[in-house]
Amino acid sequence: MARCAFLSLCMGVWITAIIISINMDVSLGDQALDCCLKVSSHPIPKRIIACYREQRKAEGCLISAVVFRTRKGRDLCAPPDAQWVGELMDTVDARPVKKYKESLCRGMNA
Repeated sequence: MARCAFLSLCMGVWITAIIISINMDVSLGDQALDCCLKVSSHPIPKRIIACYREQRKAEGCLISAVVFRTRKGRDLCAPPDAQWVGELMDTVDARPVKKYKESLCRGMNA
């Protein structure tokens, strides 16, 4: 009798865990997946940046940031209100589009 109650309890816990995990997957489905969680105040060298995109808090991320992608494909998060960030964005915008830049930055502003 005790063994039957234990098995019923285990089965109930297992089913509850499955339902909770399914609900979490569904509820997290509308959130942005590629968000910066923190920014660095250290200036980024202009020579290593290929492109950038702006991340806005109002669009589902926890913070606003500028996401710079390096020529090696790494994303670096910077504070959008810093003066050096605006200057770096202007520098990147002024550069001609190169072949490596097209492939590396495809989808950055999607």
